[in-house]
Amino acid sequence: MMNCPQCDCYSPAETEICSCGYRFPVSDSAQATPYAKQKKAALSVINKVAGSKRQIFRLALLLSLLLWVLSLLFINRLPWPKDIYTQLYREPLQTRENIPPPFKVKKNKLTYIVTPLFNYELHGLVVSQHRSDSLLDLSHRRWQDYLNIKDLCVVWGKNISSGVYRKMEFWNRDFTCMCSFPDQETANLFSGSHLSNNHILCADKEISRHVLAARPGDQIYFKGYLVSYSQPANQFSRGTSTVRDDIGDGACETVFVTDFSILQRANRVWQALNPLAFLAVIAFLVTMLLV
Repeated sequence: MMNCPQCDCYSPAETEICSCGYRFPVSDSAQATPYAKQKKAALSVINKVAGSKRQIFRLALLLSLLLWVLSLLFINRLPWPKDIYTQLYREPLQTRENIPPPFKVKKNKLTYIVTPLFNYELHGLVVSQHRSDSLLDLSHRRWQDYLNIKDLCVVWGKNISSGVYRKMEFWNRDFTCMCSFPDQETANLFSGSHLSNNHILCADKEISRHVLAARPGDQIYFKGYLVSYSQPANQFSRGTSTVRDDIGDGACETVFVTDFSILQRANRVWQALNPLAFLAVIAFLVTMLLV
């Protein structure tokens, strides 16, 4: 309650207008309708959520980035020897029986002449790879060599039983497989005759799909022919190694594959997470810029 400041008459607290005509001021709490109170409470919650939402997006961005970096580290991890199929301890099979005559193959509207020299089969562990359609590969585009779709560097036999492959680093260039050793002891364990870089030739779409899907860590099997091949229109030709113990230029096997399979795929989870984590990083980054 209060007295009217105009006439000093007693007035109850709920009085809005005095008998003398004076209108009492209305307090903020009295002005607030139930709807206004609900709106104010809702806006308060939204402001709090908006503030915490940015923190949530920031945390999600960091977690996605961490997951993507981890996937890059583990996506090409090589399996332990105990996880290798027994077939990979076999030597490649190379024979001369029933070799077909030279034949023509068309790829990207170009004609290649393929000359089989030996039948060839190999079970191996992929330790490195190079796709010929890579943006960084200028050599295959310059020579218009579209028949060689991929290089697969593989190990088998002694290099698996010794476990040396897990102590080494492997990488591919346009036409070569390279490796390095952390120390001389590891180098002494390595067998050069149980590693090969294979120039994979293929014109069949289904087989090509399997070849292109192979990644480091995968255990594979392929068969076909060791071949030489040429593309007369560009005066391009390439031969093949026919032994496993040669080194240097010309030591790679050129294989026209007629069958290719991935016996055991490695790092499935990391391969699946890699693109998803990358997309999540982009999405959360854009969202943070817009919020």
